[in-house]
Amino acid sequence: MIIRIFAASVPTKPLNDAQMRGAFLYIYVYSQNTLMERLPHFMKHYMTEADLVALLKSRGLVIYDEAKAVRYLESIGYYRLSAYMYPFLKVPKETHQYKNGTTFQQVLNLYRFDKKLRMLLLNEIEKVEIAIRRAIMNIPVQMTEDTYWLTNSVHFANQRTFQETKNTIDREYAKSTEEFIKHFKNSYCDPYPPSWILGELLTMGNVNMVYRNLKADKIRKRISHYFGLQPIVLESWITSLTLLRNACCHHSRVWNKVSSIMPVTPQKMGNERCNIQTGSLKTVAAETENTI
Repeated sequence: MIIRIFAASVPTKPLNDAQMRGAFLYIYVYSQNTLMERLPHFMKHYMTEADLVALLKSRGLVIYDEAKAVRYLESIGYYRLSAYMYPFLKVPKETHQYKNGTTFQQVLNLYRFDKKLRMLLLNEIEKVEIAIRRAIMNIPVQMTEDTYWLTNSVHFANQRTFQETKNTIDREYAKSTEEFIKHFKNSYCDPYPPSWILGELLTMGNVNMVYRNLKADKIRKRISHYFGLQPIVLESWITSLTLLRNACCHHSRVWNKVSSIMPVTPQKMGNERCNIQTGSLKTVAAETENTI
């Protein structure tokens, strides 16, 4: 559904001498069916990999080994690889003509660069996620002296959000086959393990939700200050890193892609824990400059 809002640009005349302030809003609501009626049908037909190689050649892409190119398309898929072909198109790109001298090998190099970039990012994100998870699960225990704070509703502001998180915890705890969970179930009668153990079952999205929903601001601040950041900055970075990590894990393109959610830029870095070595990432950045 699409809602279009138009505001009157001139003062409106009062009805029956009534006092009026502001302007009228005219709202037009279009259903999804109405929108679809305005769009054309998808008319492109299916093409084999051999046909696609011929199509690429006709558009000016240099392919030295057609049989090898067919095998790459069979392995990777034309649609996935087309995102790495796009930067090599002439302007206007709608003509689908490649810049003079562009080769299929250049496209593959860009695809491989993105793969290497994902692997490097995952390696760095892992360090950050583990540190954040540890802080969020341990610091509240230190401040509340409640070993089981993660499943105690008194520590959370929004009870509905807490219940949703607890339902997730219950599902993950019930189905977990992790050895440390089996050991706890076989050794103790408590309904849940301590929070620093239970937190290992949660995704970073869950951990972020737990952090955002903490009732005590002093706990949220203690956690964020541990990393030399303010709570709003830490929250935004957890969200952005989670989205980036998910993209890497699902082999999505991360190069040349603008995120829909941008993290808040910290005014200052007050802790060395936020500083990481970026030599390898700089090396990969240099590689892409040589590729395009």
